[in-house]
Amino acid sequence: MKRDAELDRLLAEEIERRLPAFVTPGAHVMDVRAAMHSLKGSAAMAGYGELALVIGQLGVRLKSGDDDARSLAAAVMTGALERLRTGKPPFPTSWPEPPPPLEPSNVEPRYLSEYHSAMRDRLGEIDQALASTGDPLPILEQAQRTVHSMKGASAGVGDDVTAWYCHGLEARLRDAAADPKLAREALVELSRHRVLLALLLEDPARGLAGLRALSATLEPNTGHATSAPRSPSASLPKSTLRPPSFAPSSSPPAHPTTLPPPPRPVSGYDVPLRVSHTAVEHLIDRLESLDAVGDELTGAATTATRTSARLAELRLTLLDAARRIGPPRPWGPPAAALAELESTAEGLRRAAARIRLGAVTLRSGASLVRARSSEMREGLTALRRTSMGWVFERVSNAVVRFADGQNKLVRVEVAGGDVSVDRVVAERLLEAVVQLARNAVAHGIQPPAERERAGKPALGTIWLRASRDGNLLRVSVEDDGQGADAARIRRIALERGFASAELLGQTSLPELMGLLLLPGMTTREGADLLAGRGIGLDLVQSAVRRFGGAVRLQNGVAGGLLATLELPSDLGVVNVLWLEERGAEFALPVSYASRVLLSQGAAVPRLSSCLGERWAAPARFVIELAGNERGSIPVGVDHVGLIEECSLRALPPRIAAAGPFGGAVLRADGALRLVLDGPLLAARARVLAARFGPKSSSSPSSAPVRS
Repeated sequence: MKRDAELDRLLAEEIERRLPAFVTPGAHVMDVRAAMHSLKGSAAMAGYGELALVIGQLGVRLKSGDDDARSLAAAVMTGALERLRTGKPPFPTSWPEPPPPLEPSNVEPRYLSEYHSAMRDRLGEIDQALASTGDPLPILEQAQRTVHSMKGASAGVGDDVTAWYCHGLEARLRDAAADPKLAREALVELSRHRVLLALLLEDPARGLAGLRALSATLEPNTGHATSAPRSPSASLPKSTLRPPSFAPSSSPPAHPTTLPPPPRPVSGYDVPLRVSHTAVEHLIDRLESLDAVGDELTGAATTATRTSARLAELRLTLLDAARRIGPPRPWGPPAAALAELESTAEGLRRAAARIRLGAVTLRSGASLVRARSSEMREGLTALRRTSMGWVFERVSNAVVRFADGQNKLVRVEVAGGDVSVDRVVAERLLEAVVQLARNAVAHGIQPPAERERAGKPALGTIWLRASRDGNLLRVSVEDDGQGADAARIRRIALERGFASAELLGQTSLPELMGLLLLPGMTTREGADLLAGRGIGLDLVQSAVRRFGGAVRLQNGVAGGLLATLELPSDLGVVNVLWLEERGAEFALPVSYASRVLLSQGAAVPRLSSCLGERWAAPARFVIELAGNERGSIPVGVDHVGLIEECSLRALPPRIAAAGPFGGAVLRADGALRLVLDGPLLAARARVLAARFGPKSSSSPSSAPVRS
């Protein structure tokens, strides 16, 4: 971000006004903390995220009773003031060299294991990107998204040092994303930064010390700490951080470097065990073998019972034969032969009794195997599930921390925390909800003084809600801030070439807000430590589309922005309505279809037209798409099929962006079919409907949806 001399002057005046609280003997600690809180927000607003980060760390130390924090804060503020007065940034260092007062972050022990596991997954994604071959631009784009996710995850648990490092790395990758040559160089640089990221996670103190010790190998980077090259064509530094154990290379490593080890158990806390979804599925499959063993035991018990009954029958036959022979006689069977028959009959009785007892044991064992298998399956299934409360708790912590850095007052209210959801969905959903909540703070919630002037309470509110409708999960993030500025969105969209002036003039506010989901579309002027780079909502949409979901944006009843995520709660299993249009088959989630009608010549937008094809003749059927406050919108199709429960698959971002698509379905015959994104399809249909001439006098007639 370009430095602003006026903001520098205002920040210097704020530091000068607040400095006496640090240096005056006997100043009350609450006055010092209030001064630090104010300066932290002012530094962030001026664009000096590193100064805000250092002030925040000193504030935590002061709150914990550290007597040295006040004197150190006075020295930091005095030095920053002197540099600002001479037209320099507050610190002489620039990313990736940490400012001198920066200290390692302290993550709460209850989040440590989970945080490390999530970050290890992200490092694995970076390794996959570095090992990929082909066009470097999409590879770099995916790596940038991963670094952005790491930044949000680290900020959410209080690892501000890693968040700062990821912020600078994200800016470096973003500036190289327009030129293939720069993209290749950025991937080479990323392979080295990946090692330092792992070091910061494994041992924050050693990682921070390593950054300082190796800063001499970096070329100076002009500008303040959060600045980045001003144009995509700016050259990347030729020298970068190179840990001693890794020799410089001219290409990404052929094999991923070692991931950091799991964190050590913390005394007093039950460290959770992280199990991958694939491992759980494998164990559940193995339980099918136990069920087969139970069936075999039951079959063996049945066979044993039959054998015991047969032996009993043979014993009775043998005894009856001995009875008919009669007593021993000199001319008949000797006594020894009769005694042997009786002994054999007794042996048959004992054998039948033992086999009958064995059959009872086998049945008991089969029942035990089935019961234990069922318990284990339920336990393993529980490992795959959690509640939205798990997501909302972490989002609330991240929001409060972020709002504090923005010098804003925010509270978080939660509803639907007990809604059950697949753990894999919850983990991916966490990033999206955190991003939406951060956007609400950065773009929606105004500073306390501004809110009071607008007649609102100084304390802003963010609502996190979750609900289930069958197997569809709805998660919403709403704030009571300033909402969406339609004129500003239109202006930025037009300036950046996202849409033409004609199209923007015909687009309503709900559809207009869909433009905020496009990469690089942001209404925030400048970028601070955690927001404003125009990829947040794009990241949200990508995360939701992985599960065949959709994102809706609209103004809420509280005056702010309401963002709603709709996705399957159980790993992409959702009911879809099959549609056919001009020989192509598409799937539409049933939740987006309110009615199916017979067209009867009604002039409505065709699905093919919404997909960019030429206008076609009136369709045979009309699907009324569930709409927003403006009502439903009809779309014509050639044929309507059955409703089917399907497992949705994610689409690559480039394919999803090519049309209103939210996922794909693999049919039984091996064919892959695209799943329509209901809100995006409705937005396109509404724009096309506005261009219609006189409507046909005929209107659609109702027809039931077939199941």
